[in-house]
Amino acid sequence: MPQSRKKQDNAAALQKRAKHTATVSVPSRDRELPRSQSQEGEERKPSPLYILLVFPILFLVALNSLVTFLYVRALDPLYGSVPVDLHLERVAWAATIAGAFGPAPSLWPSLAVLGVWIASIPFSSYWTALYTGRIDNPAIGSTATHIIVLFPVLYLGVSTVKRITAIFEGYSSGNTNARFMVPVACGTSITGLRLVWPSLIDSYCFGYSGSDILRMIGGVFIALYVFRPTPASTLTRIMKRNGNEPLPPVSSNWFLTRLVVLALSALLWLLRPPLLAHPMTGPYTHPNFPLRILSSVPSVTGIIVVGETLPYDTGVAGTPESHPTSLRYLRASHSILGGFWIGDKVSTRASGGAPLLDSESTPLGDPIFSAFVLQEAVRLIDTTDRAIQPGQEKALFIGLGTGAAVTSFAGQNIDSTVIEIDPAVYNASRQYFGLPDLSSDRVFLNDARTVVAEMRASALQHGVSDADKYDYVVHDCFSGGVVPAHLFTLQFWEDLKTIMNPDGVVAVNFAGRMNSDPARAILATLQTSFGQCRVLHDLPTHQPNMINTFVNLVFFCSPSTKPLPFRSPTEKDYAGSHLRASIFDTLQEREVDMKFIRGDVMGGGNWVLDDTRNRLMDWQKEEAMEHWRTMRRVFPEPLWATY
Repeated sequence: MPQSRKKQDNAAALQKRAKHTATVSVPSRDRELPRSQSQEGEERKPSPLYILLVFPILFLVALNSLVTFLYVRALDPLYGSVPVDLHLERVAWAATIAGAFGPAPSLWPSLAVLGVWIASIPFSSYWTALYTGRIDNPAIGSTATHIIVLFPVLYLGVSTVKRITAIFEGYSSGNTNARFMVPVACGTSITGLRLVWPSLIDSYCFGYSGSDILRMIGGVFIALYVFRPTPASTLTRIMKRNGNEPLPPVSSNWFLTRLVVLALSALLWLLRPPLLAHPMTGPYTHPNFPLRILSSVPSVTGIIVVGETLPYDTGVAGTPESHPTSLRYLRASHSILGGFWIGDKVSTRASGGAPLLDSESTPLGDPIFSAFVLQEAVRLIDTTDRAIQPGQEKALFIGLGTGAAVTSFAGQNIDSTVIEIDPAVYNASRQYFGLPDLSSDRVFLNDARTVVAEMRASALQHGVSDADKYDYVVHDCFSGGVVPAHLFTLQFWEDLKTIMNPDGVVAVNFAGRMNSDPARAILATLQTSFGQCRVLHDLPTHQPNMINTFVNLVFFCSPSTKPLPFRSPTEKDYAGSHLRASIFDTLQEREVDMKFIRGDVMGGGNWVLDDTRNRLMDWQKEEAMEHWRTMRRVFPEPLWATY
């Protein structure tokens, strides 16, 4: 009896277990059953929305690069190209990696914050750069500005790309591995597409400034947030069906949040940086500093500004007098291209006649930098034994600036041709700095490498006599603390020599430390191409420790084997200028022993710059930082902050 009852109990337990399995396991087994191929194909068939998701992904990837480009353009006048680019790529990649692998905020709030942050870039980048610039270290200051202003934008942009990519993968059953492409696609495009944007923006943005474009982009994201789909929308149901996080439900304060975002966006549209209107409707006088801006024009090489520092008695009482006053300057981005003394600082030698006048008959005095006059010494090379006919000389100027040297040569009846990459620089020199009117066939507004190559091809094709070639070449392309590397290669100098008189002389300006790698490379390349050179400096002749001082060096070189002696200047050479007299009378004392430039390096083979091996831009970074610091000490902050 006990055994029979035990069997009955076992049978009941088995029956109960079977019943439990039937109620629990069978449905699970049903889910594991293979589906038909038609069902699987129908599930995996992409919907139209799946295809359309590619476009916002590509749009955001390109947008990260566009915003970065516009941010750099906004920052350039306060830091210059070299400090801005120094750590930009590192910050961009750090933001990309953080956005791709870090926590991703909710989609729609991210769009709102992203829109507000992008719209604020013109305002935030200006004021952040203004304050970080006071650190007196452009490398630290520019990097801090990148982290404060640009990093959050790129982080949110990349994390938004990641979220949309997750939706994309949901439609593809998670088999595309697209999420792993997010950091690569975003990181490479941020800096890789920067070369594409200048021509597109300048051609198709209908005159809108970079600040306006940034505010419009931010407005688009804010509008997407304000008019986002509700939880009952088709998009929300699709997101739920694919297992993604749904949109936040509508709460009682949904109207308030949208109102706050709209109010903030309107405020950002009104909070503009204190930049001048482009184009200006008239001269602008700074309210708190003796400074007047005559012209400010966005152009090829940055914002071209013509300004004047006024006498201190017309400014605010107590203004320090440690900065130069009564001068007119030409500025491109964060670089002073040249200038003249004006007002009470206009003075001429007794026998020099009337001073130079601008287009409105305003008297102009001497150039503010002695380097521009030192370059003119190229016409003081003794031509007694050279095939250069006095009164019939021809000169070529590569880089114009204010045109001080061109104007001086014109006063000596030397036929001059100008190559200048920026039309706004040429227009400013004509209107504000007294540049004489040159015939249209004597002005080339293009990159010098292109123009010289075309001149060489024409000379070889049609044949040009030595008498029709250039006797003097003044090569001054220094801007923003650097020189353009492609205009200092062996190939460029070889092209230039084909359009020069074999007895002609070229004067090449370089600013930096005498014992620096850039100076060493430029000297080695010029000596390799021309054979002989002399080097002069523009510092006061009694200046101690010139080797480690930031200085303008002018290299005088010739393809001829004849010596390069300077003749004694005459009163006509001075052209009524006290500065020319002081420079021309001390040329012998300005001679630089080239061993200080070469250092211990013997043989210039490894230092010669050519198109396939040109490290000049990399070598100049340290010099550019020193130039930035020098310019900030010489000229006051309001001059740099007003453009």
